[in-house]
Amino acid sequence: MSGDSFMGLLAPNLRPLRMFLRAKLRIPDQADDVLQQSLLHAFAHRDQLRLGSKFKSWLWTIAFNEMRMLFRAERGTISLDEFPNIDPSDRAPSSLARVEQIERREWLHAGMAKLSDRDRTVLRMCDLDGLSIAETAEALAISKAAAKSIHFRARKRLAYALTHYSTGKRKRNECQPT
Repeated sequence: MSGDSFMGLLAPNLRPLRMFLRAKLRIPDQADDVLQQSLLHAFAHRDQLRLGSKFKSWLWTIAFNEMRMLFRAERGTISLDEFPNIDPSDRAPSSLARVEQIERREWLHAGMAKLSDRDRTVLRMCDLDGLSIAETAEALAISKAAAKSIHFRARKRLAYALTHYSTGKRKRNECQPT
């Protein structure tokens, strides 16, 4: 492609391209710099324009690339070596771990709901609040042996309720279409 034919194709596209770049960049000097770089690049590589290609889309693609290069050049970078005490690892539990945790909590609540008030109270005091058997017995005004027996039986009832809750839930899900 000769310089004259290049100028002939460029003339109708120059004004819209300049207006677009000024609107995107909002700083006239930057827009003019990008336009100038785009035109230089297009003129230098005018032999790469394929015969079937549209000049306008080819020119605008070059302008977009030049604008991206400007944004990349302006983007600041900070080396992680400047901050040696930063630990980049993510300590948050994974999505799967969070879902499993929610599911376990639901199972526990459902299992606890099936127990008597006495069993729930003893389990909460011993296992959730961290009280010893002696402290639990004192708080409930029962003997230490009774508290130990209630705690043991309550845990067995909870395990039974949880087992039946999880298998019942699995059976219900199996019947539903996927």
